[in-house]
Amino acid sequence: MNVRKRSRSALRLAVLAFFIFLVLFIYSSLNLMNVDLGYRQHELLRTEAELRLEIDALRARRAGLLSLERTERIALQELGYQYPAAGQIIKVVEAVRER
Repeated sequence: MNVRKRSRSALRLAVLAFFIFLVLFIYSSLNLMNVDLGYRQHELLRTEAELRLEIDALRARRAGLLSLERTERIALQELGYQYPAAGQIIKVVEAVRER
């Protein structure tokens, strides 16, 4: 009878130790996952900030490339175009796109 009581108390102690271990393991796993997600979020926020800066730089470059002053300078200086004369008619034709 005394041996049976000891085996039951040892079994209860083992089950209790297992559940305590299980709870601590789950808690530490969740905590580590939370820390890992924090690092990942920080990395994504840093990447987002870099991409926003790159987008701003590209928008500024685009605005510079599409400026009328630049287009006029290229047309006059590099392509050799001239302003139309005072009675000259300019015909503008849109090309038809084929699909």
